[in-house]
Amino acid sequence: MKNKMKNIFIVASCFAAITCFSACDDWTEVENVNINTPGIEEQDPAAYAKYLQNLVAYKNSDHKVVYAWFDNSEKTPFSRGQHISDAPDSLDVISMMYPAELAAFELVDMQTVHAKGTKVVYTISFDKIQKEYTEKVKEGTATGSFDTYLKSEMDKQIGYAGSFDGMITEYKGNNPIYMSAEQKAEAKKYQDIFFSAVLTWKTANADKLLTFQGYPENLIEQTILTNCKHIILATDNVTDDAQLSVFARLAMAAAGVPTDRFVVAVSTVSLDASDKQTGFYGTDRALTEAAYWTTEPSDGYTRAGLAIYNVQNDYYNATNTYQYVKEAINIMNPAPKK
Repeated sequence: MKNKMKNIFIVASCFAAITCFSACDDWTEVENVNINTPGIEEQDPAAYAKYLQNLVAYKNSDHKVVYAWFDNSEKTPFSRGQHISDAPDSLDVISMMYPAELAAFELVDMQTVHAKGTKVVYTISFDKIQKEYTEKVKEGTATGSFDTYLKSEMDKQIGYAGSFDGMITEYKGNNPIYMSAEQKAEAKKYQDIFFSAVLTWKTANADKLLTFQGYPENLIEQTILTNCKHIILATDNVTDDAQLSVFARLAMAAAGVPTDRFVVAVSTVSLDASDKQTGFYGTDRALTEAAYWTTEPSDGYTRAGLAIYNVQNDYYNATNTYQYVKEAINIMNPAPKK
């Protein structure tokens, strides 16, 4: 794997040199000039093919995995930062935040990242579905029970799966320890509806990726986790890296939770310069600190990698696109030294 990583970083450096001028277009507004600058894939197809081969081999090897949520709400892009094809090549999984009605350029971008061994998925969130139903009830627009609404939403959202390499299923909910018997029975009923739909899909699509996101300790007699490649812990709002270990311990203490696949969630910093909380642990970048956390030893569970919210925000750095995401990846999976 060391030689593969070495080759990846050498060729990637060449890519950075070739593409740095195109990145400037996102920062300056100039008169449009039609110039077609050939990339490394056109200048040296053999070297690029070898690079892709090494990249795919690396992603199939034992390494710290990196998930990333990408805001693809803009369907008429005006910046390369709105293309998943410009995200770091070493990302393992990209989750599109808006999976319905993909634009033509998005389908092309998906093919591009597939060649790099990157999987493209989307997220189905129980909590989001429940929140939307609650709002409809308040507005007086809900026409049936939550059971019916949940089943309908699951049918609709699972219907997006054909365009993707898999899905992330999010469930946070509430801790059943503090529930009455009636509340626990109701929570389990809704979990059964949600996860039975997911398991039916997974059974029919065994080759596709399934990942859990949320609080695994809040599941009630569910077996979904054994079918999941990774368990993404809901740690994106913690305030220091010590809390990452706390969340991992809470998850591993619950019955039936596999402990060999924990991924911690973290956010990039906000594009709003006045926001000094999002993406920070105190004054330190949470992305960097969480990356170092994954490299430390742990007793009883595996620190499998990172999941990055709002990854596209990190594109917009004056010195280097995706600077801090790339640094985090290199912290977890460093290039071999000569």
